[in-house]
Order: sequence, then structure tokens, then C-alpha cells
Amino acid sequence: MASVVQRAVIAGVLLVVCVVGPSGSARAQWQNLYPGFFQLAKPEVFDVFAFGGGYGNPKYGDAQEGIQADQSVTPYLGMVGRLTGYQLWVGDNYDNPLVPGNGHQERLNFGRIEGGVEFAVYPGTRLFVLGGHDVGDSDATVIEGDLSSWWMTHSRHPINFSFSAVHGYQNHVTSAEIDSRVVIASTEDYLFTAGVGGAIYQGGEIGNAQGQGGVDLGVYFRKWGFGLDAQSGYGTADGYGQLGFIKQWDFPE
Repeated sequence: MASVVQRAVIAGVLLVVCVVGPSGSARAQWQNLYPGFFQLAKPEVFDVFAFGGGYGNPKYGDAQEGIQADQSVTPYLGMVGRLTGYQLWVGDNYDNPLVPGNGHQERLNFGRIEGGVEFAVYPGTRLFVLGGHDVGDSDATVIEGDLSSWWMTHSRHPINFSFSAVHGYQNHVTSAEIDSRVVIASTEDYLFTAGVGGAIYQGGEIGNAQGQGGVDLGVYFRKWGFGLDAQSGYGTADGYGQLGFIKQWDFPE
């Protein structure tokens, strides 16, 4: 799974190189594929997202909260900054997942500071490529790739596919989350989603790939820009449950 993140980062770096210093032919190809790619976004948009949630299984649980800021640069490219705080509770007889082999510690607190770029790969499809560092009980350098894509957006039941992969260089573990949801009901005020999702993680002391999967249910309130999502299922660590929220503010410039 580490190669998945690395490929996402490499793809992002190559795209930035093309933007900063493309040859004449490369520039023409980009203009054909993404009209107006090298023009500044008009109007520019500054978005702020607050997010948080919790996760629990018989071995460990965590709570997280954070904020993300997106600044558009061109119609297809934006800059992203993200701050996240984590509180991790480790169950009895379970090793420290951040630094395996160091013994059991009941509670771990750390923050993650990331920055990177956002690409509008295709209408309804966005790719985030981020890098950063942890502070506190984790001292990891991390790279991350996030993808969200909406299909059949003009139908009554659009489908969303999302993928997120993170590699930490402290514990050498790569984790990836995959979710697929369909809009089952929608009005001017809200929409409901249902689907399936899960996670895969491997590397470091974990060794071979482990994972989990379950059912997703979500609701998004359009007027408030606020969404809730819940997932429950079963995996390597037995049964689990998680709950998340997101709140969005848009500031056209």
C-alpha cells in the first residue's frame, strides 16, 4: 500500500512541475486537456472545513478533530493546509500502535500538521496530495493522498467513491480507507447516503495486511454545510464503530 501513496505524491509533483515550468508543447497539451489551467481562478475561493469524529474497537479507540483551509489558485489547482489533533486510547495487553515494541501506554495525544495541493482532476473528482509531520506522542513524518469522486451526478442517485492513504515514517505503517456511497434520498435541504467502506493497514510491526469493513450511513444538510457519517462492521480487531462530522464554510474573494 505504500506504493499507492508514493504514486499519488509523484503524480502531484509532476503536475506541479508542469505548471511551474512547462515546455511549449507540454503547455499546449495541458491547455487542451484543462482549458484555462494557467489562468488564475475567478472568482478565487477560500474554503474552510472543520471535521472530527471517533472510532472504537476492543483493542483501541481514538477521537480526532481538525481544520482544513483550501485556497484556489487556478480553476484546477489549489493550496491546502490541514491541522488535526488525535487522542488515542490503547486497551490492555495491546502494544503502542505509533511506535510498536515500546510497550503499552494507556493514552497518547498528538497533532498532525500537513500542507499540499488539491487537483480538480475531472468534474466532481478531486485529488489531495499532502505531506507533514506529527507533534506530541507521535514524531512521524507522513505523506498522504486523498481522492473523492462523484459519478452520475445528474441522476437521482449519484455515487461517491473516496480513497485515502497515509504512510507514517515513525512506525512504517501504511493505512488506507476506501468508501463507496450512493445518495438514496435528496431534497433542497438535505441528502441521505448509504454504502460500504473499510480500511487496510500493513507494514512495520503489523506485518501482513490487516483490515476491516462495514456499512456506511450518512446525512448532509445543504443549508448548513454540515454532514454526519457513521460506519459499523467487523475486522481484524473484532467489531468496530466510528462516527464523523464535517462543516464547510465558503468565502468567495
